[in-house]
Amino acid sequence: MSEQLQYLIELQRDDLAATRIIGKKRVLPERLAKLNEEFETSGARMEEERKKLDDLHHSHREKENKLKGAQDLLKKAKGRLYEVKTNKEYQAILKEIETIEKKASDMEDEIIVCLEEIDHGERAFKAREKDFEAYRKDYEQQRKGLEKEISNLDADLATVQEKIREVKRQIREDVFKRYETIKGLRNGIAVVSAWKEVCNGCYMNIPPQLYNELQKSQNLIFCPNCNRIIYWHNQEKNG
Repeated sequence: MSEQLQYLIELQRDDLAATRIIGKKRVLPERLAKLNEEFETSGARMEEERKKLDDLHHSHREKENKLKGAQDLLKKAKGRLYEVKTNKEYQAILKEIETIEKKASDMEDEIIVCLEEIDHGERAFKAREKDFEAYRKDYEQQRKGLEKEISNLDADLATVQEKIREVKRQIREDVFKRYETIKGLRNGIAVVSAWKEVCNGCYMNIPPQLYNELQKSQNLIFCPNCNRIIYWHNQEKNG
């Protein structure tokens, strides 16, 4: 393999690495933003569930206070039975007592229903809270990982770009121009390996004579199908 070809292979590898990093610089912040948005949405849902449970407790306290008020009224009404002087007044107080007792009974039923809702709500909320805590830990781990990866991208890109500059200095101008032309026409891939008479760029067969030449020649050889620069790579030897 010629020295120029070795430099081109190295340049292609570094160019692809730079492309991947640039892609990550675009994609990773979007992924982080989505991750944060999903966590905030889940947190908001948890707060809604918490508020519903708080509202149930508040409703229970209000009903208990109303029941206590009704019980106080009932006690006073029963006390007035001993103060009446006419049968008409007596019957009126009995009617009042009956009405208050009915309201108190209804309130007691409502309180029982409310307590059942609170019990069910608390058990369900505890289960969701446990799940959310596990989700929160996973979110924190992913968030820190993404933030660290994002923070390293600029340094990684600078390192790769420096390697690219160093390799470019070793490549002849005419060879580099050919490389750049092919790269522009072939989605950024100008140099590919070949194995068993197949180009790994277009996966088309290479003529046997050209394939034999590829294994021996020190000149740049191009795939007759995709025009990429090809080199022989013994995959059995190198895995």
